[in-house]
Amino acid sequence: MSFLLKIALRNITRNKFRTFVSILAIAVVVAIVVFTRGLLLGFSESTFRLIVDNQSGHVRIINEEYKNREALIPLDQTVDGFRGEGLAAMLADLKEVTGVEHMLPRLKFGAIASPGDEMITMMGIGIDPGSEAEYGALTKDITAGRMVEDGREILVGKSLLDKLDIELGERITILFSDAYQSFQGRTFTVVGVRETGLKMMDEAMFYLPLAEAQQMLYLDDEATEIMVFGSGIREAEQLKENLTDFFVAQGADDKFAVLAWQETDPFIEYFQIAVRIYDVIYVFFILLGSIVLINTMIMIIRERTAEIGMMGALGLKSRDILKVFSLEGAIMGIFGSLLGVIPGGMITYYFSQVGLDYYADMLDDMEILIAPAIYPVFSLENLFISFLFGAVITTLVSIWPARKAAQMEPVDALHREI
Repeated sequence: MSFLLKIALRNITRNKFRTFVSILAIAVVVAIVVFTRGLLLGFSESTFRLIVDNQSGHVRIINEEYKNREALIPLDQTVDGFRGEGLAAMLADLKEVTGVEHMLPRLKFGAIASPGDEMITMMGIGIDPGSEAEYGALTKDITAGRMVEDGREILVGKSLLDKLDIELGERITILFSDAYQSFQGRTFTVVGVRETGLKMMDEAMFYLPLAEAQQMLYLDDEATEIMVFGSGIREAEQLKENLTDFFVAQGADDKFAVLAWQETDPFIEYFQIAVRIYDVIYVFFILLGSIVLINTMIMIIRERTAEIGMMGALGLKSRDILKVFSLEGAIMGIFGSLLGVIPGGMITYYFSQVGLDYYADMLDDMEILIAPAIYPVFSLENLFISFLFGAVITTLVSIWPARKAAQMEPVDALHREI
């Protein structure tokens, strides 16, 4: 095998320019794959984190009937305990389920405000300040003021604060319908400002203490959902299974829906399909880049037809000729892939630090949670997988022209050159 490798290495250096072009073509497509994979991984991780932190948790518990009417934000299908004994008792029981690390009960309701002539629609979210502070996703986005504590305090999205035309520390009257469909109003003090960079959140949502929301909506010890968090996204299915078993044991599986994070939004399912499609696109893209390698191999074989015939006449078997030309393609493919991951990794690392936010304005009219800036993922795993894509695919495609050389009859090959 070492003898065949020496022949392959010698043959590669015969036409250095042609070899360089082949290696460069492979390096370019592998570099693009490295960056594209990092970009897609960064986009998916940031988007999934937004959905998990703000919308679903790793597992979301809601009333079974609420699931079908959520867009209307109803207040008559709530989470009120296993046997109606109340939210607090339910949370205490759920703490004992294996895998549960954090729980965020939330109470959502529609509201409006009219500080001037304009009518502004909003969504109020009752939160437990202690639980939210412990988990930290909401508090890290507070850019001014503080988290709500108790009483008539609200935390407001930055864009919503601008629309209301008020300042931090000022008071605003909010109108809403309670659980009995009675129209009411309450005046709150703005104690904090949250800024996520997402229009659908910063322009429409405000947060108030859960106890205050329960009291004013006449939903004592109730919530519209519980966001449950475990050790990570990958363990969400197991956490869902544990919670489902617990609900079945409590005889409450018909009343409440237990949803893993990817089941809460159709967009997630579509995006996960897109990620799998991209893996196919990477392969196709590298195949396109391998056309240069194939052409190089075909030209080499045509130029060395007599040499191939001579190797066969001297006793070199067809499989050995196949190995020689396959090794030539493999060496160029491996070397090109190795060169490709270096600039691809450097570009990916750079943008993983500064981010890409060129598409942020496109999100203004979209009603889905997508990160306004993408930070590509720089990882050794991405570099290795991209290198593997390039090396394996280019090695495989080089076998086809190598087989052409191996199938030549020595006499015909020698005669063709005469």
